[in-house]
Amino acid sequence: MKYSSYSVVERIGTRSPGSVLSPTVRIDEAAPRSRQTARRAGQQSGGDFCYYVDTQGRQHFNFVQRIWLRASVGMAVTPVMTIALETLAINLLTHLIRERDYPVAVGVTSRRVVKLARRFCTECLLTAQADGWVMPRSTLRAWLASRAGTQRRVRR
Repeated sequence: MKYSSYSVVERIGTRSPGSVLSPTVRIDEAAPRSRQTARRAGQQSGGDFCYYVDTQGRQHFNFVQRIWLRASVGMAVTPVMTIALETLAINLLTHLIRERDYPVAVGVTSRRVVKLARRFCTECLLTAQADGWVMPRSTLRAWLASRAGTQRRVRR
């Protein structure tokens, strides 16, 4: 999987937010082949979190969704605050916060993650390129460390 052949990939936080109407989001189903491809993409990107939209308009992530706030709503990039975007934020943040003390519809995350998710959406995900981005783990760790009381709980 090569991100450059599908879309322009932009680092998170380099674009300002705007008002956009959102079309229906099509997510690539997590078939075994997709998981292998996502795993390879994660290895190729040095462990960074990646997202892109393919030529058919389907969203792809290089990590598997493990947390669902609502059982029927998958994680997705959307141009406005939605449960799908918040679910994406929670899945990203759960990778780096150790606590697992907050059960949701599917999976267990951290109360801290749930509290930070909307702020993360506003500050990072809503300002990101809509058709592709790369988020280095170090950037995510730095964002978490800048929030009071999270530095000692971030996975290295």
